[in-house]
Amino acid sequence: MESLSDYLSIIIVMILSTILAISIWQFRLVKRELRIQTAQQTYSRLMETRLNLEKTVSFTKMAQESPLFLERFRMVDTPEEYYTIIAFLDLFEFLHSMHKSKILEPDLWFRSKEMIKSIMTIPKFKKVWDKTKGSHASEFIKFVDSMTT
Repeated sequence: MESLSDYLSIIIVMILSTILAISIWQFRLVKRELRIQTAQQTYSRLMETRLNLEKTVSFTKMAQESPLFLERFRMVDTPEEYYTIIAFLDLFEFLHSMHKSKILEPDLWFRSKEMIKSIMTIPKFKKVWDKTKGSHASEFIKFVDSMTT
């Protein structure tokens, strides 16, 4: 009788250990998903805020006092075009970062790559990229340059 009790105890411990291991695994998945959602929400809010601020008359007026911005605005027809291009480049870098972190689904990354390749054929995008790429991560620079050559 005692050996049956020992076997039951071992089985119960194994079941509880398995439940604990599954719970820890699920917790890690939930934690990862929360991290992804937080990063996406933060990025979205930052980009929205930045674009709203950059597109103001007062920011554009101040930016035109900068030789750097004046040079960049000359590559496009309007400051808004420059801001739009920079926003796209930042979005592309964010997507690239998500891909590298294995957060982005492969199908979405394939579509994103094709979009990047297409948009970089627009001469103004290429001009602005060539002038501003130094402000991006080196891995992203290599990626975009490999797509545009």
